[in-house]
Amino acid sequence: MSLMAGVGQSLCTTFDYVWDRFTSRLQGLDDAEYLWQPVDGCWSIHRDADGIWRLDGVGEDADPAPITTIAWRVGHVAATALGGFANWMFGDGALTAADLSVPGEASEVPGFCAENYTVWRDGIGAIGEDRWWEPLGPKWGPYADSNSVDLVLHVLDEVVHHGAEVGLLRDLYLRRDRLS
Repeated sequence: MSLMAGVGQSLCTTFDYVWDRFTSRLQGLDDAEYLWQPVDGCWSIHRDADGIWRLDGVGEDADPAPITTIAWRVGHVAATALGGFANWMFGDGALTAADLSVPGEASEVPGFCAENYTVWRDGIGAIGEDRWWEPLGPKWGPYADSNSVDLVLHVLDEVVHHGAEVGLLRDLYLRRDRLS
């Protein structure tokens, strides 16, 4: 096994572990918890004029960034990070933030997550040895000089970061009657 194939295999193994941990924390999620806003002013999800569920705050640069709901975090991880970057790396690259829709109900979350993860995981699993270290190229704007390893590690960080936040929100939701 060459070094590059080893990198790809290691990244896929790590992604599978992190993804299983994230999705296990979503088991038993209901609509009330999915949309729970622990403080006023949370970013969540909303229906647009066409009835499509969208993430709040897309394109905004709030400082500090608002607290976000589980619904927002799931949408960000599965639609933006996995689905969006998979489209840019392995698809036609035409997907924009305005194209992204998210589940409006907790019952839709497992299928939504699985669909986006499968596309992402299949894509990174198929990256050839020579491609891991090549620059991403001009379509990636300020990240043009970054390589596939850099991008995959960024997406992994998004899943770990927001997955941990989902876990914390679930823990807080269970104890919300004790919050003061």
